[in-house]
Formats: sequence, structure tokens, C-alpha cells
Amino acid sequence: MLTQDELLSTPDYLLTKYQNEIFRHLNGYMQENHLSQKDVAKKLGVSNAYISQVLNGNFNFTLKKLIELGLAMGKVPKIEFVDKDEYRASKKENKSIPMIPVSAKKQQVKIAK
Repeated sequence: MLTQDELLSTPDYLLTKYQNEIFRHLNGYMQENHLSQKDVAKKLGVSNAYISQVLNGNFNFTLKKLIELGLAMGKVPKIEFVDKDEYRASKKENKSIPMIPVSAKKQQVKIAK
């Protein structure tokens, strides 16, 4: 089992966390606007398979693609770097539950309290 410090030093943990966030926004956008994967793919100028990868949690965006996806949903991605202590403090205030990977293929990470 990994400690919080160890998790925050693991790129895969953070990647999965952000993949989940992107999935949540894209899925919500599609539902609210009654859009299919094909509609979103056309809007972004990407393949249906690419959108399928996003919805299955099996992707690793370039920064440009992340921005394009956000703008296509009428949102602006906000990227910031914070100190680990500040990050942990903000999570405690929000009482966030650690995100579970979207893709069943990804290994789930156990979090120590």
C-alpha cells in the first residue's frame, strides 16, 4: 500500500486522476448536448476511435489536444503547479475521495490513510 506522499510522486496516479477528470467532463458534455462519439470526433477533427479511447480512459493527451478538447466543450483547461503540501491540504478541505481509474485495464492503487 502506498502512502499519500508516494502516490503524489507517481506519474501514473496523477495521469489516471486527470484522465478521470477529462472523462467526467467529456461524458457530461456529451449527455447535456445529446452528442454521440461521432459528433464529438467530428467537432474535434479526430477519429471516433480517439474519442473511444478518451471515454475508456486509455489516452495520454498532448497539451494541445487537451486544450482543443476543453475549448470544444466550451471550457478552458486550467493547469497549475502547486506544492505537494498545498495539494494535500486542498484535498483534505474538499474531503475528496481518490479517483478510481476509468479503464479496467489499469492497475488500481491502494491508498494508505
